[in-house]
Amino acid sequence: MDLSERLAISYYKEIADINENHKVYLVQHQETKKIYVKKVLDVFNLDIYRRLSALSIQGIPQIIACCPIDNQLVLIEEYVSGTSLEELLSAKKVTCHDVLHYICDICTVLEHLHSLEPPIIHRDIKPSNIIITGYNRAVLLDFNAAKFFSEQAAEDTVLLGTKGYAAPEQYGFGSSTPRTDIFSLGVVLKEMLAVCPDYPSA
Repeated sequence: MDLSERLAISYYKEIADINENHKVYLVQHQETKKIYVKKVLDVFNLDIYRRLSALSIQGIPQIIACCPIDNQLVLIEEYVSGTSLEELLSAKKVTCHDVLHYICDICTVLEHLHSLEPPIIHRDIKPSNIIITGYNRAVLLDFNAAKFFSEQAAEDTVLLGTKGYAAPEQYGFGSSTPRTDIFSLGVVLKEMLAVCPDYPSA
């Protein structure tokens, strides 16, 4: 990490733990007093986060800074206030109207990511990585497993993802493609519909 990166990170003071086990903290910029999220990542793709930091895509937190330190990455990103989709599903607080909004929101994000050159594949879409804001919009978090799509890749060299949501190719049966994210989102859709009180059962 060079001097400018070290200086940039020093402006953010930790004020609360969000998830201490996963090294995720709430921080405040000492000059602007704005609140952000700080993550210390052990598994990451630096090129992915640098690419995302140059973009502004509605539906994913803005990356403010990403600074490699030894074998870790210190990440400062926009703070998104809300409730995880995982919590809402556990409480069965999802309607069919909600499902339509959430799926459209995430599909819009994926359309942007998959249209980049090269495309970015998230590879870990699941309820705990989706935050529902106070405006009832879905935001996609955590690009720790993300990779750039390559048509030349025969298979994934690193097996990342979450059991139950990961597509078959993520287990060594091929290479991740944009369809990998669609598979995972389909699993999430099925889980949402399963708790919808207004969804007709088969």
